[in-house]
Amino acid sequence: MRILHTSDWHLGDRLLGEARHGEFRAFLDWLLEQMQQHAVDALLVSGDLFDTRDPGAPALEMFNDFLSRADSTGCRHIILTAGNHDGVPVLDAASPLLQRYHVQLVNRLSADTAGECLVPLCGRDGEPQALVCAVPYLRPSDMSRQLSEEELGAGDNAYILGVQDVLDAVAQYAEAWRAEHPGCPVLAMAHLTVCGAAKSGSELDIIVGGLEAIGQEAFAEVFDYVALGHIHKGYSPDGGRLHYCGSPLPMSIDEAAYAHHVLLVDATGAGVQVQKLPVPVFTCYTREVCHTKEELDTLPGRLQELAERHGGVPIYLELHYHGSGVEDLQSWAAAHLPQELVARYRVSMWREGDRELDNLELSGSCLPTVEEMFEHKLAAYSQAGEPLSDEEKECLRGLFASVYQEALDHEN
Repeated sequence: MRILHTSDWHLGDRLLGEARHGEFRAFLDWLLEQMQQHAVDALLVSGDLFDTRDPGAPALEMFNDFLSRADSTGCRHIILTAGNHDGVPVLDAASPLLQRYHVQLVNRLSADTAGECLVPLCGRDGEPQALVCAVPYLRPSDMSRQLSEEELGAGDNAYILGVQDVLDAVAQYAEAWRAEHPGCPVLAMAHLTVCGAAKSGSELDIIVGGLEAIGQEAFAEVFDYVALGHIHKGYSPDGGRLHYCGSPLPMSIDEAAYAHHVLLVDATGAGVQVQKLPVPVFTCYTREVCHTKEELDTLPGRLQELAERHGGVPIYLELHYHGSGVEDLQSWAAAHLPQELVARYRVSMWREGDRELDNLELSGSCLPTVEEMFEHKLAAYSQAGEPLSDEEKECLRGLFASVYQEALDHEN
């Protein structure tokens, strides 16, 4: 069984104040090509299909168009799970279309309904060849775990224990299915944060991303492969069964600093093989920091080289200048940046006496989003204090995203 694992599309996302409809369409076109070229049997999308709970008509249109064309690739199974950014009512409203295209969607799950997430993958002969346990984002409001006195005394976390209850219940169903289908691989999907190292007991309530992070041992050995979503940089927390594919496109300027990919998974009774499929750069996002006027003057040439390296795609630029000799960086950018290459830019200056690095001067009339302000604060902290690792940045982003989403939920 050949499976394509992707997650965190965030259709409808905006960056530097601009909609990204063309970029998302290019990615979905590319994904359809990969599904056909690699003869993919099943596509797994582990949450965050959309960027907001009300993604807007263009994002929904792209999603529907993708599903309508997926049949022609030969892919027989598409399994979707809801992420923390997805609106359950929006996905519920898409159910008639999903049924028409034989798409399986799991929006909600609890320990009592764990059996509803099992999706057998059948071959062309109709015989089961693999099982996918599709676990969506488990919202705190759905995890009504009541702690015992012993658990309270141990400082255990109700949310993490509730998640563990769901995963344990799913694993029991998976083990029963495997007993009836020996030799068939079993895969799980999940949208959450996994600790980088195995933890046990009360250590599981370390807050490092999402709302809480769970230990790797939360996923029983019955799962041969765990298709994770929520963290935007692809990596394997355990170096084996558990894999984040990462977002296919950068969701911030910082995320453009590393390559993005989807994962091609060959799952058989003999084991699982995983291959990265790099996603092309459809729009080039870059953060440039210049410390002298001479360095600033070379920026247009460097941007020209950057565009040529990526085939002439448009550039979205975030420019920080820490030098002297420029009174108005906004005017300098308008006069010197190659307008035919730089589709959008945002500039900031660090003047002597400024207390914060991220004193923004905005291009156009667009105010920064909350997410962009967080990224500026993160960049300022990274430059003013101890440098943060990529893993630490991803954990902070996950925590911020969950807190912000909970605030939006409360407001709504």
